[in-house]
Amino acid sequence: MGGYKNRILEVDLSSGKMDISDVSEDDKKRFIGGSGVSAKLFLDRFDIRSSALSPENPLMILNGPLTGTNLPGTSRFVVCGKSVLTGIWGESACGGNFGPELKMAGWDGIVFKGASEKPVFLLIEDSQCELHDAADLWGKDIYQTTDFLKASHGDGKQVKVFAIGRAGENLVKFAGIGNDKGHFAGRTGMGALMGSKKLKAIVVRGSGVAEPAFREEYR
Repeated sequence: MGGYKNRILEVDLSSGKMDISDVSEDDKKRFIGGSGVSAKLFLDRFDIRSSALSPENPLMILNGPLTGTNLPGTSRFVVCGKSVLTGIWGESACGGNFGPELKMAGWDGIVFKGASEKPVFLLIEDSQCELHDAADLWGKDIYQTTDFLKASHGDGKQVKVFAIGRAGENLVKFAGIGNDKGHFAGRTGMGALMGSKKLKAIVVRGSGVAEPAFREEYR
């Protein structure tokens, strides 16, 4: 379906296994955008009765169909799951370049399930996706983590980082997630959910483009 890459990366942090999935074209039309698709995935595939900090609660990061285009305001993406702060459905929108970079790497989003036994970060370079040890990053703040990962992976400018700091690691209920220092998913405690999975950061670099579904109408 145009406007989408038609690929969602599935990461099982308990086993380290990864897979590729998607939602139907009908669901993309009915639940358009990252928040709608995330809610549909949550209701269809996960136990809504699970604790917010349990491995069964997914952490979902989703783009919309216009993310990555040059239309003003379309760089935003959402982080969703059961809220650590409220215990009910939670979503947090974030600006910056992480969402567009993820789309240019060929992904509409990422769904994390399970929980790692040790700190890890996810490195995405187009279709190549790998989990790496993050023990040396655990305890660092978002700025320190971002600087280290940008320096370690690529030319720095093109690499985009989405990371938690000490609040997320310590499961503070209102912890957020930082995108390249200047943008934050600050609502509903998504940083604590990420910390509960021992996921320190996501690093992404893409070489593709984001195309709208109807280029002439878009213009």
